Amino acid sequence: MKKTLIVRTVTAVLAMSMPLAAMFFMRSPLFGILIALFSALAVHEICNAVQIKNKAISATAVIAAALFPVIAEYGLLEKLRLPVSAVLLSYFFLLVVLMLAGYEKTRFSHVMYALAASLGVPAALSCILFMRAHFEAAEGFPQAENLAVYFIFFAFCSAWLTDIFALFVGVKFGKRKLCPKISPKKTVEGAVGGLVLTTLVNIGFAAVFNAFWLGGLYHINLLAIGVATIPLGVISMLGDLSASVLKRNYGVKDFGSFFPGHGGVMDRFDSLLFVLPSVYVLLQLEQSLGLHVMYGVIR
Repeated sequence: MKKTLIVRTVTAVLAMSMPLAAMFFMRSPLFGILIALFSALAVHEICNAVQIKNKAISATAVIAAALFPVIAEYGLLEKLRLPVSAVLLSYFFLLVVLMLAGYEKTRFSHVMYALAASLGVPAALSCILFMRAHFEAAEGFPQAENLAVYFIFFAFCSAWLTDIFALFVGVKFGKRKLCPKISPKKTVEGAVGGLVLTTLVNIGFAAVFNAFWLGGLYHINLLAIGVATIPLGVISMLGDLSASVLKRNYGVKDFGSFFPGHGGVMDRFDSLLFVLPSVYVLLQLEQSLGLHVMYGVIR
């Protein structure tokens, strides 16, 4: 158990360095490429887990997942004047045609899994790009991009630190099982400990950003960050449990082995797929209501 904890911790720290490295190079091609790469890997793992034997459908889903962030990054549909609805319908019909071409080894559920994964996974991860664009459009001040860096970092922390802290607290103090039929190792004590510790760390990181990163132009609301961390942590757990249900349905332990001690990309990113869109929606809601609850502008 001790060795497992060490491996998981080291891997988690290295994984956290990846989004940080990408965020410091938000304007480089690496940013979109990383999102496209992880999207493709995650969809490949899902296709394998749900046992899609039609290789044409799997390959098409992986390619679509990789293209999604690129299309979002460069606004290709707008530049080509292609309606989103037409593109989505064409993609769905392509998958149906591939199903019919290989009907002996394909079920309609495979098409739906491929469709949902290849659209849902990259859409969730592309919320990183959407958050960057959100602050570029919403704020006419210098260093608005630093706010995007913070809220992307906030989403990663809310997802990953909740899992890490819940693991440590659960190992030390866990007695009552949270969802024994879905994830036997998760405990109520671990979940509560994960939420509390992640909230404290998120508040601390927000204070650091206020002091050293935002240049006196913005101020992150520490109370709002603390309050928001709780539901985001719960959403993170729901994402993790949802992935566990899928794995149990198909009798697999992990989606892959990309991250030692953690499994595949989906094993590490499952909670993030729920948290990133939640943070983006929260920021969009603030903007639409004309509020600045999460952060404010120092004029």
